[in-house]
This record gives sequence, structure tokens and C-alpha cells, in this order.
Amino acid sequence: MLPVHRDSIDTVDEPLVVQRYFGDEGMSKSGVDLTNILDLPLPSVHQLTIGVLEGGNGEEGTAFGSATRRPTLYGHLKNYFDITDSTNFELGLSDALGSNDNDVSFKTNVLGLDATLRHIISPNQDVKLQGETFYLDRREAEPTIGTTDPTGNFWGGYGLFDFRLSSLWGTGLRFDYVEPIDRLLTDPNKAEIGYTGYLTFYQSEFARWRVQVSHIDKTTGENDNRVFLQGTFAIGDHKHKLQ
Repeated sequence: MLPVHRDSIDTVDEPLVVQRYFGDEGMSKSGVDLTNILDLPLPSVHQLTIGVLEGGNGEEGTAFGSATRRPTLYGHLKNYFDITDSTNFELGLSDALGSNDNDVSFKTNVLGLDATLRHIISPNQDVKLQGETFYLDRREAEPTIGTTDPTGNFWGGYGLFDFRLSSLWGTGLRFDYVEPIDRLLTDPNKAEIGYTGYLTFYQSEFARWRVQVSHIDKTTGENDNRVFLQGTFAIGDHKHKLQ
């Protein structure tokens, strides 16, 4: 799971797989973590983070259920490589372990793999390819497919292409694929597929505007079309990050 602040993501909303498994705002929970740069004799940077979060999901999430009795444990290993002076690559591995009901046992395990390739064209132009995939193993004491709390294995991911055109403009595309947990209640063979395009205007280092259009093919056979207009403003020392 990429540890990214909400105002630093390239789209208005979180990718579908993050929304469906962890919540509309991602894993926005109280917790504590420790981060350390690994001192390895390699021409690359390796960073390990381990932490503990409040149990349960974020709003509308389904991976860990609503129970908060057992905290969620997680870890993330980030590996950064400079390919050339203008091109770099980042590969991450993550794992999150938690509970999905009111007992104290860990019954949900989420494995994650993320990768980001960035090429800098000029000081005001760059191209980024980013992808992330999750494999979710969710178990119950007595599996009961067809209930409101199904058990099984699920996976999903997304791919993102982002092009910073200039200091003022950027655009990009995102493709989403996710097997929602509640698909077992509709059609076990279907997944949600999403297509998103966006255009960003960077008014200044303190203000950003974004318009986004998304189309989602849902497991029920219905379509969901959405148009977003987002404005992001920063006040004080916490300036908006120009990517």
C-alpha cells in the first residue's frame, strides 16, 4: 500500500481497489509506525516501515469488517533505483494483517505490490507510469458464501499514466480492476472495471484545480458515470506538492 497523503494522489478519488477494500478515503485510521532506511551495500535506497493501525476499515471498506477489537498490523518495503540521471524506478512490497469480525483472531491478510517508473523530460515536464495490485485472503471461522460477510480470495489493481505537460498543466489516465468482496452475492465471475481520465491546472504552488471523468462497469451489469471538479488549496507552510 502506497503511503501517500490524499492531496498528493494524481486523481480526484482513490483507485477502485483501494475504495472497495480499505474505504473511500483509503486506510485513514489512527496508528503509529516506525520507518528506517536500510544500510545496504547497494546502488539503491531501501526503506522499511512497520506499524499498527486502529482495527476495522475506512468508510465503505470491506476487507477488515467493522470490528475494531483487533488492531491491523502492516509493513511496507520501498526500493528506489536510479536508472539514469533522468529516469528512476520504485518498487514496493506490503502486507496488512487484521480481523474481520468481533473475535480476536487475524482472519484477513492483504498482500500488495506497487511500482512507479518516472522519466523527467525537463524541470516542468515528466512522465509517470504507476501500478499497484492487491491479493486479499479473507477467512471466517465457518465460511458461509452467500451471507453478507463472505469469505475467499480476491484481487484487484490499477494502472496509471500521468503526463506533466508544463508547470501549469497535467493530464492522465487510470485503469481499474477489482473483485469486490460482495460480488459473491451477485455474480462470482464478475469484477468491477473502471476507466478514468483527468486534466489538472496548477494555478500556483498553493492552488490546484482538477476535472475528472470516470466510467465504471459494475458487477451487477450496471454502469456508473461520474464527473468530478476538485479544487485543492494550501495555507501556511504545508504547500501543495508539485509532482
